[in-house]
Amino acid sequence: MDINRANLAALNRTYTTAFQTGMEDGAPRLEQVMPMVTEFPSVSFSNFYAWLGHVPGFREWVGNRVYKNVQSRKFEVENLRYEDTIRLEATEIEDDQYGVYGPIVRAMGSAWLEQKRSVVAAVLTGNATCWDGKALAADDHAYGAKTVDNKTTSVLSATTFEAAFTAAAGWTFADGKLIKPRFTHLAVGPKLRSTGWNIVKNSRVETGSNGVAIDNPNQGRVELVVLEELAGDYDDYWFLLDLSQAIKPIALQVRKEAAPMMDTDPATVERSGYVDFLASGRVAAAPTFFHLVYGGIVA
Repeated sequence: MDINRANLAALNRTYTTAFQTGMEDGAPRLEQVMPMVTEFPSVSFSNFYAWLGHVPGFREWVGNRVYKNVQSRKFEVENLRYEDTIRLEATEIEDDQYGVYGPIVRAMGSAWLEQKRSVVAAVLTGNATCWDGKALAADDHAYGAKTVDNKTTSVLSATTFEAAFTAAAGWTFADGKLIKPRFTHLAVGPKLRSTGWNIVKNSRVETGSNGVAIDNPNQGRVELVVLEELAGDYDDYWFLLDLSQAIKPIALQVRKEAAPMMDTDPATVERSGYVDFLASGRVAAAPTFFHLVYGGIVA
């Protein structure tokens, strides 16, 4: 193929279509984690979430209004930059070898959605820092003088699963009102899939040393979600998540969706000897309210 402006523009259209197809390929994997996420618009270098210290709640209106100021502590989440680049030699285009790069470009589109999934999952695997300066799952989160302990180092079992609900039932906001989290999902990795299934899916469970099976009181209590990212160093991690609220446990901010571009100027290609197909995006994720999560951080 001759390297001229028309041919390069046509090749750019072909590769852009392949990139978009790749994004469609990657959509189902991203959708698996999106129920954990509230998306927030981002129009600058970072987002400030000053409101995370304020939890909405009504009181009986007696006397004057009580003004609950948004906390002065500003939780800043910086957008991170990600890029992917494919370099083709000009001779490969001249010799009509550019077709072999179509699947690679398609995979690039899928990889962008995988990157978005990764920043969401990293909030859990990294036990990311919350607005109060403590890890998402920690022993000493505070609402005023009230302490929220949403962390355990115990392995997942029916006993620790039920203990998490019991502990969370006693959590209170600064005014003493019960938080009342409604955990809806149990997130585990492949290693704990069977354990999780037996806790929340199995209709019968054995009890006592005689192996007698009884009805499982936790069947259907929450949904089970298996995350591939909870593996390796994190394969014993487990999380209870409250996805019933208007704001989900993880904030996802996308400053710039990855969009492909390619050199289409013949003079540039002639000067460098290459055609570069580029894509970049800016995205970040962080915890929102720590009381929406109970984490098993098991070493």
